[in-house]
Amino acid sequence: MIFSSPSPQFGHRSVSMSDSCSAFFENGRRTPIGLTGWLRKHGIRRVVLCALATDFCVAYSAIDAGYQGFEAVVTLDACRGIDLGGSLDAALAQMREAGVVLATSLALPG
Repeated sequence: MIFSSPSPQFGHRSVSMSDSCSAFFENGRRTPIGLTGWLRKHGIRRVVLCALATDFCVAYSAIDAGYQGFEAVVTLDACRGIDLGGSLDAALAQMREAGVVLATSLALPG
């Protein structure tokens, strides 16, 4: 993830680059970026994800959301995988195993 402007909500500097692709953690998935606290502060319990790289950024973010105690839902028809050597199938299996809900935009859980 690249944040190109300051984000006072999360305490980011002007540019932050994360090669882990998770919306919840910096590089190496060890240091939280503050999203968990912000979501909890605002009473958010469910995170619905859609983006490019279903098998990387979306999967890492969805699994991390679940580990942080949120219900994680991936809207598959609003995502696109890269699928390098079976990475998409592997990521879908990992998300299912982690309890991530895989849905379509027309069938999002209520």
